[in-house]
Amino acid sequence: MYLGIDFLVTAQLEPYVIEVNVGLPGGAQEYDRAHRVRYGKSSDIFRRIEQTCVNVYGKPFREYIYSLPFIESLKPFKIWMDGMGPYPDTFHPGLRLEDKWIQYQLLSPRVRMPETLLYDPSDLAPAQELFRKKGTLVLKGRVGRGGRHFQMLAGHADLSALGTVPRACLVQEHIKSKVDRYVFSIRSIAFGGEFMCMYANLSLRAYSNHGILAFVSEGTGLGLSESDFSTTHFSEKSWESEIWFGADDPPYLRHNLYEDEVASTALCLPESLYTEVIQLSVKIERWYEAIDHSSLPKACFEQ
Repeated sequence: MYLGIDFLVTAQLEPYVIEVNVGLPGGAQEYDRAHRVRYGKSSDIFRRIEQTCVNVYGKPFREYIYSLPFIESLKPFKIWMDGMGPYPDTFHPGLRLEDKWIQYQLLSPRVRMPETLLYDPSDLAPAQELFRKKGTLVLKGRVGRGGRHFQMLAGHADLSALGTVPRACLVQEHIKSKVDRYVFSIRSIAFGGEFMCMYANLSLRAYSNHGILAFVSEGTGLGLSESDFSTTHFSEKSWESEIWFGADDPPYLRHNLYEDEVASTALCLPESLYTEVIQLSVKIERWYEAIDHSSLPKACFEQ
């Protein structure tokens, strides 16, 4: 299964899985843009994806994507999730993987993830205990993307002030993932039992979604190859968008589908951490490939 797996990294160089994106997540185009800025030429990522698809699944990548059992219901679901379309008529069981609580239940026994609880405004005791254990927490929606509904909770008063939130939410241990003055995350792409690529998002905000893209390299320690860097702006249709939307990409997604800011620096990871991210990505992809979607518990949007 073609996956985009998001990681945060602590100061102790521990990678935490924070989200797994299915279907046709962004990643390949972002990696290629980071490669172009870093090395002055395109990568071979699109050829590698096509070749892997033919070798493993016996078909071109576009044909593979549209053969996924949940793909027809995924597009209207994503548009509804963004608040830009009606509630879908039906949900394929595979869409349950979009519920972050189901992801947590599935993966937390197997990989390192931030400790996470369901947010229940009528019973704040479990979240208050998590505050006592972990300190700062974050609130995030069980479904959603792009940092929607994301809030930092610095103490009990912040939690008590939330009241009723608009969608089903989680409270989660805050993982401090910083390099220099930037919050960062890593998006890793795995497909067909193989690691494809990874890149970083750098941000001066509390979260790194749609931040400044950066190439990821092996190094002797965690850091930026150049702390004082320039950026390049791209405005061209992404590879994923062409496959997914063709000529009918929604105007409200133009920033996501066309525009990126890419740093001339690279995020350097120690060899052991770089290797661990690769190995975890492949393991998760293999686990997801074997899932019986009908066996998953119902998602919050099905209740």
